[in-house]
Amino acid sequence: MGRPGPRPRTTAADAGRGRRPRSADWNWGAASGRTDGHTVGPQFGGRWTEGTRSTGNCLRVDGGLTKTGEELDRRWSASDLLAPWTARAPVSGQVDLTSAPFHNRSAHTDAGLIANRTDQRFGHYNGRIRTDDGTESAVEQLLGWAGDVHMRW
Repeated sequence: MGRPGPRPRTTAADAGRGRRPRSADWNWGAASGRTDGHTVGPQFGGRWTEGTRSTGNCLRVDGGLTKTGEELDRRWSASDLLAPWTARAPVSGQVDLTSAPFHNRSAHTDAGLIANRTDQRFGHYNGRIRTDDGTESAVEQLLGWAGDVHMRW
């Protein structure tokens, strides 16, 4: 018998959901760049983590990382794919952003048992973010994307 190999890495999906349901919906988005004198990179994920107490939300500001543990209030239009998209942290106020999409990357497949609908909207984020230490940054024209996904497998 040989030695056991390395342990597989645990991903956020493993920790947030474990075993996936047959059908799932989620949002995911990110942006990066310089704004208000800071290098920032917000990353947001949601819906698939609801009820797990684990989110995919964080703020990267000047090399520091702030975990945004609460579920974000997300608003978007399923019928108008280039309508503004908002993401807000209703309790902490750490996130208050609106994305103005200029392009939608759409991929839709329905093969009976397996289906995918992905709309990934590219645009500019505007608003504000606040780190754990209270540093608030204005976000102006930060290039990024926000996606809406449905999977059935």
